[in-house]
Amino acid sequence: MTLEFGIFDSFDLGASTPGQVIAGRLDFAVLAEAAGISHYHVTEHHGTPLSVCPSPNLFLAALSQRTTTLRIGALVHVLPSYEPLRLAEEIAILDQLSGGRLDVGVGSGVSPYELAYFGVDQSEARPRFTETLAAVRTALATGRLTHRGTLLRDYDVELSVGPVQRPHPPLWYASSNTGSAEWAAANDVSFVGRWNGGSFAAAAESYWQAWADHRADHRAGPAAGSADPVPPRVGFAATVYIGPSDAAAIDRYQAAASLHYRHLLSLWHRHGNHAFDGMADLAAGMSRGNALVGSAEHVRDQLVEQIAQAPVNYFEATLAFGDLTPAEARANLDAFANVVMPAAREAAGSREPGAGSRKPGAGSRESAARRA
Repeated sequence: MTLEFGIFDSFDLGASTPGQVIAGRLDFAVLAEAAGISHYHVTEHHGTPLSVCPSPNLFLAALSQRTTTLRIGALVHVLPSYEPLRLAEEIAILDQLSGGRLDVGVGSGVSPYELAYFGVDQSEARPRFTETLAAVRTALATGRLTHRGTLLRDYDVELSVGPVQRPHPPLWYASSNTGSAEWAAANDVSFVGRWNGGSFAAAAESYWQAWADHRADHRAGPAAGSADPVPPRVGFAATVYIGPSDAAAIDRYQAAASLHYRHLLSLWHRHGNHAFDGMADLAAGMSRGNALVGSAEHVRDQLVEQIAQAPVNYFEATLAFGDLTPAEARANLDAFANVVMPAAREAAGSREPGAGSRKPGAGSRESAARRA
């Protein structure tokens, strides 16, 4: 199994200005491309210092002109907050600007407070997500948005521009709920989760089994004889910080990550909600494998051990976060690319998609349908 690497960026504000953060990330992405990173994914957040770039498509448009091979995208677009015609048009334009290098992350949103800024009640988030995804997906594939709305309004409009990638750019889904993996597989959606003490390994196994079932249905269905779907990307994400020694790396990680999690939780705390304070337990995050911190050799060995346990073909690292300086982020990237990535690729090289312990069965399709 060929392992690819991506970077995830939340644009949290450290010691510099918003303009400096955004400009610095453009430079950082260019260096990442040169270092062999294949995907650069950005977040979407509103009304919080967690992100000083709340409109990811503006950043992606600029990034499309600074890179040539790097695949770019939001992970994720919060679909309930979007007007589907506008989103379909922007996706098509970004795919044109990038020459067909766009990934499209989709999600329903995790913050009820951010959804409320757009007039969306959290109880409607999932059905709005489902309806918007169907409308946008069909519009990109057919060139016409024709939709009979339930929560959305009705549409009947021809798109003036379509995407380069057909029928549409690849879809991605990110969730710490590994139960979402089977839904993603059944819908041709790449999946990124968290290691969470090894629980992701079972989710990856379930993903590949559901994807194999879906591929079998594809071969037997109305499109029998057409090409198989392109194999998706399935992997996990982690914050990575590499220092000259384990102790030095942990000290710097804790300082930068503490600021990051203050940003992440600030909107929740503003509303008196402390339900997710456990996310800021840095020691627990490291023990669960959601943060890989230490010398380059230590991080290398941690990641190789994780990859040996799960049939993954993708790993996404957060390398710039909190108040890390541009120089610190670049050093982090260099150590990751030069020491960690080659060993991780070698560890993944002998694995085949779906080469796990789970046996084929009809239950995968039924579970995927329940989770959709």
